[in-house]
Amino acid sequence: MTVQENFSKVIQFIKHHQDGEVAELLRYRGLNYNMIYGVSSQIMSKCAEEIGRNQELSNMLWKENFREAKLMALMLAEPVCISNDEVETFIAGCTNHEMVEIGTMYLFSKLPHALDKVYEWIQSDKEFTQMAAYMMIAQSAKHNLTFIDVKKLMPFYERDFTTESYFVRKAVINAFQELAYRKPGLKQPIIKATKLILEHNKGSEFELQAKDMLQVLNYC
Repeated sequence: MTVQENFSKVIQFIKHHQDGEVAELLRYRGLNYNMIYGVSSQIMSKCAEEIGRNQELSNMLWKENFREAKLMALMLAEPVCISNDEVETFIAGCTNHEMVEIGTMYLFSKLPHALDKVYEWIQSDKEFTQMAAYMMIAQSAKHNLTFIDVKKLMPFYERDFTTESYFVRKAVINAFQELAYRKPGLKQPIIKATKLILEHNKGSEFELQAKDMLQVLNYC
């Protein structure tokens, strides 16, 4: 099939599997999209797997201004072939946690220079760009993060453990719990930083969060 034929196939697939009840539920949950057809990500993933990675098709779908096209674009993007400008366009267009989760699962964490992007994006002032960085850390924990990498990340862990953004906080906690679980030898700097966070936040809303984190770390 040509790219244009696959594009038409994806659009037809989305319209065929649209679900009004799911769309209404997603809107109720506050997901920020111009339009929602209500197709589940699991169904779209099967379609993406059948078609295969294709950056040209991904770029075409990204230009469509509705949820399912955006998510399919992230699923179909080619991590090895995508340009840096295209990656930056995609992350800038991630306007909610669902897009970040799909983007990280299928694209961002699979980039050849993923760790470089972590260091770049973790310093961003954009909520969902930061969230992507921490989700990428969680994915990298399974592979090649070193003690030096973790030490470099600790100032950001201490900064964002108490950030106002619920989604960033959740991503921070998940990332460093995953690190401690996957790489037990890297656990001590995380425990040390968490104790420092606890000391600085006694009596605040983050005290319990820090205590819970330490409890989890001690059982990793």
